[in-house]
Amino acid sequence: MINLILKNKIIYKLYLFIFIIFATTSCVETIVITSGVGAGLAYREKSVDDTRSDLKIATKIGFKFIKNGLKNIGNSVDITVNEGRVMLTGIVRDPNKAKLAQDLCWQVKDVNEVIDEIKIDETGKLKIKDFSSALFDYLLTTEIETKFALAKDLRTLNYQITTVDNDVYLLGVAINEKEMNRAIAIASKVRGVSKVVNHVILADDSRRAK
Repeated sequence: MINLILKNKIIYKLYLFIFIIFATTSCVETIVITSGVGAGLAYREKSVDDTRSDLKIATKIGFKFIKNGLKNIGNSVDITVNEGRVMLTGIVRDPNKAKLAQDLCWQVKDVNEVIDEIKIDETGKLKIKDFSSALFDYLLTTEIETKFALAKDLRTLNYQITTVDNDVYLLGVAINEKEMNRAIAIASKVRGVSKVVNHVILADDSRRAK
């Protein structure tokens, strides 16, 4: 009986950990850490250790967000991490929640930058439109990820894409300015995208220094 209880607790913690990973990080990062690592690294500026560190950061922030009401239907803040740079996106209905999200990020070790792209819904009300908009945002992100993957002149695994209310946010590392501009152009031309907000840095950017 005791063994069964312990087993159930372990399974519960495992499911919770997996939930946190998928709820707080981009699909690209999750896929890289769980499968095809060797193949992906040939085209990545980011090391395996960087990826593990980013997942650790995102998971810790995710737990803090859940505990403080920042990962629910009314206030949903998404976390994207690249080499210690944390980008916050999503929608909250209380300005204080947006400030809290930033503060919680800085409490986590190895965070070296917090980019606040959180939108504030001043109506304070959850609408049916919010659900359909979230689905459309997901489809836009998927389409852009597909186009990035098919682009021969783009190292797609170096980029993370998040979409909120038709606005696309890019985070990651570009080999050079030409590649970065190419990424922005591809995302901008996808039908339904309102604007592209670029937070991609170049490979020689000083913010990448350890």
